[in-house]
Amino acid sequence: MHVIIVGAGLAGLTCARALQRAGIHTTIVEASDGIGGRVRTDVVEGYSLDRGFQVLFDAYPAAQRWFDYDALALRAFDPGAVVAVNGKRSVLTDPLRDWRSAWAAIWADSVSAIDKLRILALRLMVQRMPFAAVQAQPDRTTREYLEAFGFSTRTIERFFAPFYGGIFLDRSLETSAKCFVYDFQMLAAGRTVVPSRGMGALTQQLADGLLPDQQVQLNRPVETLWYAGDRVVGVVMADGSQVHADAVVLAVPAPIAEQLSGLTLPTVAKGTATLYWAGTRALTTQKKLWLNASPDAFVNNAMQMTAVAPEYAPEGRHLLSATVLGIPLMDDEAFFERAEADLRRIIGQPDAFLTYKRLRIYRIPYAQFDQPVGIHATLPGTITHIPGLYLAGEYTVASSINAAMLSGERAAAAIKKAGPTPM
Repeated sequence: MHVIIVGAGLAGLTCARALQRAGIHTTIVEASDGIGGRVRTDVVEGYSLDRGFQVLFDAYPAAQRWFDYDALALRAFDPGAVVAVNGKRSVLTDPLRDWRSAWAAIWADSVSAIDKLRILALRLMVQRMPFAAVQAQPDRTTREYLEAFGFSTRTIERFFAPFYGGIFLDRSLETSAKCFVYDFQMLAAGRTVVPSRGMGALTQQLADGLLPDQQVQLNRPVETLWYAGDRVVGVVMADGSQVHADAVVLAVPAPIAEQLSGLTLPTVAKGTATLYWAGTRALTTQKKLWLNASPDAFVNNAMQMTAVAPEYAPEGRHLLSATVLGIPLMDDEAFFERAEADLRRIIGQPDAFLTYKRLRIYRIPYAQFDQPVGIHATLPGTITHIPGLYLAGEYTVASSINAAMLSGERAAAAIKKAGPTPM
């Protein structure tokens, strides 16, 4: 068999590795100049800049199946977060795993004592909940789920909205509660980590495992699908060349997959922007995420990346990132100025940027697909109604690294089961 995979992101590379394991030859074509898709890292002046603030939950089942964690030299965040509101900062943490911060967290007033106990109770409950039980629950918004569990409006707004707003890119918490419960499980079961060389090391490791004759072809955009009757038999490249295959896997973001296939896919997007600064001194040594709980927040969360992974910067230097939900219409100068004003208030250091220089802004219009209540029952499957055409992308499962990799596995399994094109 010969399979063409369009797209060299997490889904496409996982699909290729799974097909390779089954003895099926693949051709991977990627429109851009590098592998990784949205999980990619640029090195700028010696600093590792992930294309958007991203982390890996090392409890993800698909990640455990495919990644060599030791080789990635994972660097872990500390559990919890620093919550900043109205110029005040307090620590929230998981006392079962972070005893060093437990005392400070007990006295933190950003969340009431009863709600801290509720967070612990929720943690213990979801840890015992099978995945099937999570999916079988009636769906509702994350906000409704938290309210039903008894959390106060203050706790929802000061902790859950900025923390899970950063995960879902939706501070309103209108995202399906099924997403919330699964992510809460992953956070409780394992660590939040980044590879020492940046998130792009994940996709690079997948690509490094491909055989020499299955390497990714870069700068090879696909113009259209190639049909024989009603069956897809390959692709037509932008240069007019045709590549034949027994099956074609579209492992590209949903808007591109929809354009190529004509299928109706979940293309409503959640956008975000990440800003980076390089500095000569650390603004904090804490390995916790900083959350902006102020009602007028511009920056949702910030992180001294070198506190977690010193390798993200040249020796003796420091890297700061800030994440904005959505993509405001402003030029780089105004964007940096607005973010810096917010960060001074979050961190509590008026002179924070005297030793920092602006590096880069990443604007990502399609960072995730929207996941409102009921979305999962409407998602497309891996197998399409078009013979020979398969989908591999997070939008077939859920918006996460685990889902993207799982979609690649599912596409490979479906192709293996279908076998070669009938003659």
